[in-house]
Amino acid sequence: MKHTSRTILASLIVLAYSGVAHAAANRVDNLTFFTSTKSASAQETLRENAERFGLPANLDNLVLVRTQESLTGTHYYYQQTLRGLPVDRAEIIVSIGKRGELLKIFNETRHISSTVDAAAVNQLHNQRQISDEQALDKGWANLKVQHPLVALPTSELVWVATKGGVQLARKVTIEAQMPTGGFVQYLNAHDGSLIDSYTTSLPRKGGERSLAARGEVTGATLDRGAATKAFKAAQQNRATARATTANATVVASGVDGSGLVFDPDPRTALNNDTLTDSSPATAFDPAYVTKPLKDLTVAGGVYKLSGPYVNLKDIEAPATGPSTTTNGVWTAKRGNNAFDDTNVYFHLDQNQRYIQSLGFTGTKSIIDRPLDVDTDGLNGDDNSHYSYGGGSDYLAFGHGCVNDSEDADVILHEYGHAIHRNINNNWSGGDTGAMGEGFGDYWAGSYSLSTANGQTYHPEWAFSWDGHNACWGGRALNRTDAKYNATRTYGAHSSVTEGGVTFQSDELWSSPLYAAAQALLAAGKPRANIDKIILEAHFGLGSGVKMPAMATAIVNAAKALYPADLSYANTFQAKFEAQNILSVVVPPGPVISETESNNTIATANPVTQNNTTVNANIGSNADADYFAITVPAGKTLKAVLTPNATSDYDLELYNAAGTKLTSSTAGTGAVDTVTRANSGSAAVTFYAKVIYYSGGTGATSGKYTLVTTW
Repeated sequence: MKHTSRTILASLIVLAYSGVAHAAANRVDNLTFFTSTKSASAQETLRENAERFGLPANLDNLVLVRTQESLTGTHYYYQQTLRGLPVDRAEIIVSIGKRGELLKIFNETRHISSTVDAAAVNQLHNQRQISDEQALDKGWANLKVQHPLVALPTSELVWVATKGGVQLARKVTIEAQMPTGGFVQYLNAHDGSLIDSYTTSLPRKGGERSLAARGEVTGATLDRGAATKAFKAAQQNRATARATTANATVVASGVDGSGLVFDPDPRTALNNDTLTDSSPATAFDPAYVTKPLKDLTVAGGVYKLSGPYVNLKDIEAPATGPSTTTNGVWTAKRGNNAFDDTNVYFHLDQNQRYIQSLGFTGTKSIIDRPLDVDTDGLNGDDNSHYSYGGGSDYLAFGHGCVNDSEDADVILHEYGHAIHRNINNNWSGGDTGAMGEGFGDYWAGSYSLSTANGQTYHPEWAFSWDGHNACWGGRALNRTDAKYNATRTYGAHSSVTEGGVTFQSDELWSSPLYAAAQALLAAGKPRANIDKIILEAHFGLGSGVKMPAMATAIVNAAKALYPADLSYANTFQAKFEAQNILSVVVPPGPVISETESNNTIATANPVTQNNTTVNANIGSNADADYFAITVPAGKTLKAVLTPNATSDYDLELYNAAGTKLTSSTAGTGAVDTVTRANSGSAAVTFYAKVIYYSGGTGATSGKYTLVTTW
């Protein structure tokens, strides 16, 4: 109880500080938040902050690629280029409020020095390059494609940022049906070796999908030429059908049907733990409810489940086309594919209409279009996924064990992935794997809380019907014992042990969101306001987002949307603090300056107070700065090194004996963080060492700050 009070008090303190009317900037990872700062335009703002972010003064390496509106303002997305090619996932996004105030700048661009530029010229014009066809062959072999394509494979030339510069790469995108699924691969443009990869198929369960895991599968790989030819043969028919469907469903038809559904699932609806997949059919009869199926397509007296927000179609094996009726009434029950169709159509259509009710319409919309959905896909596997890598995204639901499409939690979880990707088309890297899964679980849980028994029947469960049974264990929404570690990166579906506690990475993100929602609902706040805050926070972000930056964006969105009711921001802040995603806020500590010479442990500058900011500089390529940080018993040190935008300095942590305990080696302009717990009964001194890797040196060009908290 004492800790909770301290956390809430700390939250109130930071909100009080944030209300002071003077210009300020607060950087959290790759996201900088501004207060009391006006912006004449996005372009002018970038010019004013060029030095801060390591950009050329004339901004000639940036291209405005899109503008996006949200509830709080407008977001301007600039793609970084080098020698006419994009630096992949390197963008800077300027968010400007409705009254011309600068809200935030998200920056994943890379500083390009003259040395890096010269090396790029050499790579681009002088070194041998593999062709697109060679890259596609290599990517195909890496992926071991064993299932039909759902999009044409592509290859494009891009730059990939590395710690020391950039690497010319062929970006290969291949998307097949699951379980092969889709991947983006970055292949060295000179020798075809794999630099990096990520999946474009996001399933609800299983280990995080990796190219390494695909490389271990057995069985024959499809011939690329034959598979591509087969896809092209059907592509024209698909394109025609897609165009016809789009023309028919973009505008609401006004023709409603009806169908039987579970809302949200039979266990919750009946408050019955004993239901299983093999229960007699009659046991489910009380759980069926008739719901409207809005804005259906009607052609030649045939009613189709294709509307302005959902378009059912056969995309993946098995080959089962969507059900139709001649009167707009679906009466099928579980075990019949027609029931899966109505259950999925109803929940997705209703959820999109809910999103629009929050204000996300028109230029602020999120998936305001017919989203393709296959209710019987994944070759019948007990899984579901969202796929986005082939130029058009879709959802597919499997039928293994409990049909995934019978559980609204699964349906809305997968829709959560679509929400993320349609707000932020660069949602990848950083902690986005775990946050994507955790948000999907939260989004499903938020809806369940709005149903009749949702707040009483296992509200802590995600996938209340599809999981928590013999099929699979499901996930939890109440893992408040899970703690964040800033030195980790949290991928999807990963088992993590921290402080002796084992949890799923996804649960680390869903739990504080869900805990905040439950606390705010208990205080009488509307669910709509809570969801509106969380959705709004995702605008104006790019790739590589970590949990602290996303959490800070949510707190700031709460302040922006409800400035007269700080209970929203306070609650989110407190729940993120409780899981160490955000630090407990303390009043600003001392600001000190480095004193040379401090190049050894013996001559280290002392740091004895919490939340100390050290202003320092790297004097030369050979300079190393040591700081002796005394951490009280039972506290955990967090040291954060922020270099100037054009430099790359690394951070190491040692004990008194000179043994390296941990280190952080981020790239140019990137923040390095190290943490270390003092679990003993007496104070301990750790030694932080800042070392040069590349960039500037001296009193002007070698500046950095080191912030230490515990």
